[in-house]
Amino acid sequence: MLMICLLTSQSVLAFTDSITVQAADNLIVHLQRQENPALRLRDLETFKQFLFQRLNTIEIPDVATTPEDDPAFEEYRSLTEYDNYINLIYMKDITSTSCGRMKIRITNATSREGEIVVPEAAEAMKVLAALCHNL
Repeated sequence: MLMICLLTSQSVLAFTDSITVQAADNLIVHLQRQENPALRLRDLETFKQFLFQRLNTIEIPDVATTPEDDPAFEEYRSLTEYDNYINLIYMKDITSTSCGRMKIRITNATSREGEIVVPEAAEAMKVLAALCHNL
């Protein structure tokens, strides 16, 4: 129960889109409660589709006229990066080996000296941890 509270706290520093934050928090809780690994994988794929659709519904700031530090531009860039890290999580089945490989895959894509430094990757790791719980 403590792990659920820790993982679902509103600690998302990567992006602030309330719909995506709530969906990610709900997914984490659901994955931790779901005992069937096949259903957990299905739910992850559903979340990936949600992210894809969400990115297609958010207004993209005009790159030519929007400053790089504009909050809307930063938000879109952050959501796109989060989507990329979530899509790195690909497994045919959930085993300790496949979970370990996915953790290494995300860490290698985002880290310096083994420490995750990209907030969007840290959020994706929360989803991976929930997907791989009880292993």
